[in-house]
Amino acid sequence: MIDVERKSFIEELRGLSSPVKRKVMFGATAISMIVIIYLWVAYFNATMTNMNSATITQTSVSTSTTDADGPGISGLFVDTASSFWQTIESGASRVVGELKSSKQYNISPR
Repeated sequence: MIDVERKSFIEELRGLSSPVKRKVMFGATAISMIVIIYLWVAYFNATMTNMNSATITQTSVSTSTTDADGPGISGLFVDTASSFWQTIESGASRVVGELKSSKQYNISPR
């Protein structure tokens, strides 16, 4: 009998040529990215479903190109963008109001 030693997966990869190694790397990367993106989208869809069923009242900003009322990841992005924009607008108006308001400085001698 011939005793053939079984190589591990890493040892088999080391023995491959460079072009084959690149193909294996790109394939593994593509599969990993697809799995991660799928899990990410599934997580956000599950989160949005739970939020919609909890009857959370939110103010929605109507846009002409996107429907923010529907469940799913697109509604999440629109809601997040609108709340982010409202935060920026309120902060900017507060800063402008502070700059325009008259100030009174009390100077007392020592």
